[in-house]
Amino acid sequence: MTLLGVMALLFSLMLVFPEKGIAMGAFSLKFPTTNEFFALKTEMDSLSKDEIGVKKIFDSKKVLTAADSIIIERKLDSIRHKQEEIKQIRKTIQGNQKAMQSLIPFFAALDRANKEKVRILHYGDSQIESDRITSFLRNELQKKFGGSGAGIFPVLPVSQKWTLNNRTSGNWKRYVAYGRKDKRVKHKKYGALMSFCRFAPIEQLDSIDENTNYKGWIKIRKPKIAYKRTQKYAQVNVYLRNINYESSYKILADAVPIKSGTINPNIEFLKIQGRFNVTPAEIQIIFNGKNSPDILGISLEGNTGIVMDNIPLRGSSGTLFTRQNKNLLQQMYTSLSPKLIILEFGGNTIPYMKSIKQATNYGNWFKNQINFLKRLNPNIPILVIGPSDMSRKNKTEYVTRPFLEDVRDALQEATLSTDCLFWDMYAAMGGRNSMPKWVNAVPALGGADHIHFTSKGSVKIASMFKTELFKLYDVYKTKEKK
Repeated sequence: MTLLGVMALLFSLMLVFPEKGIAMGAFSLKFPTTNEFFALKTEMDSLSKDEIGVKKIFDSKKVLTAADSIIIERKLDSIRHKQEEIKQIRKTIQGNQKAMQSLIPFFAALDRANKEKVRILHYGDSQIESDRITSFLRNELQKKFGGSGAGIFPVLPVSQKWTLNNRTSGNWKRYVAYGRKDKRVKHKKYGALMSFCRFAPIEQLDSIDENTNYKGWIKIRKPKIAYKRTQKYAQVNVYLRNINYESSYKILADAVPIKSGTINPNIEFLKIQGRFNVTPAEIQIIFNGKNSPDILGISLEGNTGIVMDNIPLRGSSGTLFTRQNKNLLQQMYTSLSPKLIILEFGGNTIPYMKSIKQATNYGNWFKNQINFLKRLNPNIPILVIGPSDMSRKNKTEYVTRPFLEDVRDALQEATLSTDCLFWDMYAAMGGRNSMPKWVNAVPALGGADHIHFTSKGSVKIASMFKTELFKLYDVYKTKEKK
């Protein structure tokens, strides 16, 4: 029997086999339906016209003729060809001509990175926690263009980053602009990290005891297992705002004071910088005052080269930027002066999606975020990374969650329509039902939750993204030489 004959026999079985299977004692014998074959097993995102044509032949329940077999064979060849074309396009960084041109200043800055700082803000959800994905990209960029340090982080990170080795006094608390917010925070001044930390309680001005004094400290030591360039830095920067009372600070490098001063009240935004010629084994920052400044972030970085910030927002859909205080955000972005902004979101919305319309609405909300960030960071390219494959159990298999592709498509439309760049992480993984393959790989690339990457999986997906980004840089260099 020819291969096509075998296929015809299998499809015939799909048509007549009971959808719920046949009970055999304690077991049940099941066979995939035509819908399951075309929807769940395919690596493509949706049915093409050719796929629909083939499906109609089998759903018609007519006897397959030799002519049908020839039609099927031709259409399957066409499907395979189109699938391969779409797969290759989706794996690249996509954008219109204006979006691609927006990368030129960024690439030009990379070429000057031996003389100036080139900052990249990498926002994302829990997929990038603990510096996953970002750390590999940072190291690859720093190896190629120079730079050092782990970038910016909150005093109390949402999860410990393996690229940091910090300890704090026990009185610090973190307040976030997303998820379950502390109702005692009466403002929206969270800054670029969408969070701030304090060592004194949030209280009303008239309830503070004049005789009370608060002290908070953070100790930063070299990380032991991080990339070597992350373990070196030439400066520490503290970003803060201070309202009620004057406070003081002191920065020590290996127990030697290198900077100290007073933080006046009614300071909307302030950057404090400490520098050193040799990376100290330990940096200690000490604050004193009747109340605490809002510490918006601390950064470890070199004097020149790549600075790549890892900013995970656990549980966030990425639609929180427009809800922040615009003036503070503008001041902090101006101070940070990013050359590229990466937004990696979408995964947190997928479990709650019930319709295509909801996915479309999410895309429109995200489009508002992109436009808002573009206004605050004019002429800075924005690159959106879509969600990874996420699985849930269906019968005996893990399959892609419903509406994931619709969310991906909505994000892609929002991104491309605003002249920004889009990278399809879902397609790069392999598309529909690819997460189980990552989970079952040896060593495992996906976590047991079938949502997050393992550390090795994070490196793999980051390497895929790096390859595509460097391809665009190589194109830029080729055109520059002409």
